[in-house]
Amino acid sequence: MKKLFKKSKSELDFSNLSSILNTGVAAGVAIANYSNKSPKTIGMITAGLSLLATGLIIAADDNPDNKHAR
Repeated sequence: MKKLFKKSKSELDFSNLSSILNTGVAAGVAIANYSNKSPKTIGMITAGLSLLATGLIIAADDNPDNKHAR
């Protein structure tokens, strides 16, 4: 078996952070307006979920050609 758990150093790229947050908040506010819930609360929840999902996708990416991997 080849190396199952390959250790790699990664750098976080914060260049897309504002667009990720804005998209998450906009989606949350749209959902909140449709469901008659508090837009502020749902916007914060969806912003956190979008950042979490983005972080998990970056962490799970094992492609050595990725600019985040060294």
